[in-house]
Amino acid sequence: MGAGVDVLVITALKEEYEAARATPGLSGWEERDADRTAPFSVARLGSGLSVALARPVRMGGRSAGAITTTLTDRLEPACLAMCGVCAGNPAGTAQGDVIVAAPAYEWDEGKHTERAFLADPQQFPLDASWVRAVQDFTPSTLPSHGPATDREAAVWVLETLHKGQDPRTHAARRRYLPGTGWGAQLERLESEGLIRWLDGRFALTEGGRDRIQRLLYMDVEGPEKLPYAVQAGPMASGSAVMATGDIWTRLEAGQRRLLALDMEAATIATVAQDRKVPHWLVAKGVSDHADAGKDDRFKAFAARASADVLFALLGRLLGPAPAPPDPPIPDQVRQQILRQLTYYWPDVADAVGVPSYVALRFRPGDEPHELWTWLRSRHRLADLPGVLDEIGRPDLAGLMRRHL
Repeated sequence: MGAGVDVLVITALKEEYEAARATPGLSGWEERDADRTAPFSVARLGSGLSVALARPVRMGGRSAGAITTTLTDRLEPACLAMCGVCAGNPAGTAQGDVIVAAPAYEWDEGKHTERAFLADPQQFPLDASWVRAVQDFTPSTLPSHGPATDREAAVWVLETLHKGQDPRTHAARRRYLPGTGWGAQLERLESEGLIRWLDGRFALTEGGRDRIQRLLYMDVEGPEKLPYAVQAGPMASGSAVMATGDIWTRLEAGQRRLLALDMEAATIATVAQDRKVPHWLVAKGVSDHADAGKDDRFKAFAARASADVLFALLGRLLGPAPAPPDPPIPDQVRQQILRQLTYYWPDVADAVGVPSYVALRFRPGDEPHELWTWLRSRHRLADLPGVLDEIGRPDLAGLMRRHL
């Protein structure tokens, strides 16, 4: 594996990093730059995509931004990505669901006045074709996905009621209790004295409340599999962990259908834009709902599910066969063109989209050759004749076209 990679994946926490490394389909992990300030690991996804994986020592946008920028400049990925955990909007998500940021933005950008906070966020939309791919994606074949057992469905109903939510209108009801399972489960719980009909809806009995509190206390490991959903929607990043349920009402005043809160998604999108990385993708699992009752019971599962989803999506979105190699250019023709580019190469580099930080690393005095190598490694030599025409060198453009 060379210096560059197809995908650079950042996680915010050590647990998220370890979950990503354990994702099935990734092989041949190697440690790189262990003695530097931005160490990373590399592997292959299937037999194709090269993947670099790294993490900062602290969570949050500032820490993630530093290591992401450093490694983006060093590795020149085609895609910046992130997996890990987030808080999910209880109105549209269940714990364990995986949210793909579309768009990502910083929710606390704006102006504080004496009367109110005036939000002014910069939103980073996800490529429309990638959003469509997420909408069409089903996680049913992933190792973290599976149908709920009768016991898990019963616990889900009791826990939902315990949180003061209505399981009948919950976004996850059909996944936990499809078809006739809904009615049958309610009748079973009622017959066991765990729920009762009260004021037009079911509510926990004292026995039901005691049962679910006991189950939640004992369940410290969290689930192995869940019937989770993958959704694309707005993800708002902030600089603080939230544990107040009214955050969703406050933020939805400025962003309809907000699905998730995290601390780093907007940073990944920002670095991708600033460094001219072609793609970015953030997939995070819902570990809590940012309310006062949040705990870490779903944290490990959310990290694992988000990694499963992220790498499955990357394999589909970036995994097609590479473009056919450029036809060989006779060496004497290549040398003739490179000699003529001595004074023109900066214009050519700018026209074909070489990032400025990459051009600065070209070897002094050998910039035309470095530019040629950059284009050839990306199967883009065919772009060169058109650019040569644009900068007023149709003679060189015609010379290349005769050999392409």
